[in-house]
Amino acid sequence: MSRRFPFTSFPQGWFVIAFSRDVSPGEVKTVHYFARDLVLFRTMEGQLSAVDKTCPHLGAHLGGGRVEGNCLRCPFHDWAFDAAGDCVEVPYAPKIPAKARLGVWQLLEQNGLVFVYFDKSGRSPTWEPPALEEEGWTPNKSIRWEIRSHPQEVAENTVDCSHLRPVHHVLKTEVLEMEQNAHVMRVLLHLVATGQVIGMPDEINDVHLDVTLRGLGWLVSETHVITSGMRTRQRIHPTPIDEERIAIFAVGNTKHMPDLDYTAEIDEIFWQAFVLDFAKDFPIWENKSYLERPLLAGGDGPIGSYRRWARQFYSEPGAAAGAAAPRVSPAPREVGALHGFRARLGVAREGLLRIVDSLRPAPVLAQRADEVVDAHFEGPVGTRAAGTARAPASTLRQFPSVDSYFDTLERRFDPSAAGELEAVFQWNLTGPSKLDHFAEVKRGKIQVAPGVHASPTVRIEMSAEDYLKMINGELNGALAFSTGRGTLRGPVRLAMRMQRIFPLDA
Repeated sequence: MSRRFPFTSFPQGWFVIAFSRDVSPGEVKTVHYFARDLVLFRTMEGQLSAVDKTCPHLGAHLGGGRVEGNCLRCPFHDWAFDAAGDCVEVPYAPKIPAKARLGVWQLLEQNGLVFVYFDKSGRSPTWEPPALEEEGWTPNKSIRWEIRSHPQEVAENTVDCSHLRPVHHVLKTEVLEMEQNAHVMRVLLHLVATGQVIGMPDEINDVHLDVTLRGLGWLVSETHVITSGMRTRQRIHPTPIDEERIAIFAVGNTKHMPDLDYTAEIDEIFWQAFVLDFAKDFPIWENKSYLERPLLAGGDGPIGSYRRWARQFYSEPGAAAGAAAPRVSPAPREVGALHGFRARLGVAREGLLRIVDSLRPAPVLAQRADEVVDAHFEGPVGTRAAGTARAPASTLRQFPSVDSYFDTLERRFDPSAAGELEAVFQWNLTGPSKLDHFAEVKRGKIQVAPGVHASPTVRIEMSAEDYLKMINGELNGALAFSTGRGTLRGPVRLAMRMQRIFPLDA
């Protein structure tokens, strides 16, 4: 179909062609996917239908029609078609022609998205994507992009482990599990990543990324930030527009935490981070060449296995590019790791060719995850307090009490980090060591005082015992807030700046 992508057809499967909100009751909308126009219309009762653009009467484009009750009226001669595509009225004729029917697409509407099933040969689907749990998750945040690429390229990023470090600031990647079962593929990754994408490059996070593919148009990634106890879900749906271009529909949700206001702010931060980080791949996808026989190296991830799995979604034998085995050049020191990786995935019974070409080891770094963290900070992953950057052990102050923290607050204030900021930070600490304290920051100057300010910008509420653990690096602040051990009021992004405004180092 294309010089860039040597596929002989679009892949078959379920693909998103709209957000549910795009078509209201009584509305008709034309969309262009699979190199053709499709017409969407929603009846007044709310039923959505996707049909071919052409009226079988004299060929009018039905995208110019209108909804009347539960039917679509052709703009040319007013023929009426119901949601199933059957002609139910010809206004000026007593009899409806026997073949007066529209081409109707198999349609599924769920979780705020509109899917249609594409198969070049016209076969019916043998599976449907499952509806996702919505209770306990934040409302959908969504975006649609258009880029020059192919659905298979987008999903391949799931197993392309070695690009995560240079493109996405991931320090370490490890494939923990991989399963392929008919149209479903699941990969569980363990990542050690910086907080670069949310503006906190010194933060080190332990992350599990659980990615499930159902065909090449349905990708759901569940992210568990172990360090902070937060969970998000990203849905990525690439759909062919034509032989060169795709649309990517993306939806994000965050798992509810005890504090719903905090959840809403974290949800926005995660979503903006996802939108920014995911788009880093776009210029690469748009300009790269698809190599049928890529020269892979140890550490690239199970790209060969992914490509063989993807072949099933093309109508013709050999339609999927990559049918030839990728060439591999493993480094000598990785041979042992490669054997162990295969053993963990249970592929010992597969043929030699499949073993060689299927699964590549996760990137092998000279350091383990905890050693990577120790290279930046003293202490294990996940012990840094939110709002408090971990300094090297040689300069990190250990506070004997919360009183000592506030006694030194003014001296530790960094006016250059505060800049032109005008804000009031309030601490309300409970328990035997109960105290209230605030700091008013105004254009590089600070005023601290005990008590409660009338209108704080940021307020931290938690037990004095937990706060002492947090400032001494024994309790992760984000984990405390996400699990209800503390409450944060006010802009989370401003609270994140506290690590620089009130540094803990001596």
